[in-house]
Amino acid sequence: MRKRLSVLLLAALTGCGVTSTGVQDGGPPPVISPKAAVATVYLLRAGKLEPSSVAVASHSMDNVMAALFEAGTRSTSGLTSELTGLVWQTSQLTRFGAVRNDPDNADGFRLSLFVSGARPITKKAQAQMTCTAMRQRQDIWAVTITRTDVTGPVSYGEHTCREFWSLAAPGRQLPR
Repeated sequence: MRKRLSVLLLAALTGCGVTSTGVQDGGPPPVISPKAAVATVYLLRAGKLEPSSVAVASHSMDNVMAALFEAGTRSTSGLTSELTGLVWQTSQLTRFGAVRNDPDNADGFRLSLFVSGARPITKKAQAQMTCTAMRQRQDIWAVTITRTDVTGPVSYGEHTCREFWSLAAPGRQLPR
């Protein structure tokens, strides 16, 4: 019995008969390189809406709007923003209630944008947000804008980019 136990113990210690090769270098680890996402936002040049390409974390509306607000703080090439002093919060997409006479696009959405800040939202700031949103998605038919401050929410109504066409930079065409 003792001999049998010794043989089993010896077999367990020696393993399956395959010798270890030691540590081997397998090279560098694999790296996943995500594609850079770029979106078009509207900044201002001499008070007129000008499209500008900016890097975004993704094409979600919240990321595009966050990039719009950030682009205004670090604009280049003579571009400015009316969003300074306002802080991006969030967006909400809901089905549009009315039926629109557009046979190519039977379903549409209303996008609600929420910002905070102590100062009122100018017409140009509303144009920047509205036209940027409508440029991202063709199925957005209207944009509502709400600003919150210490006194509560203030609605700036419902907009389409079309009402801001007079603010387009020369030679530029804004979304519908």
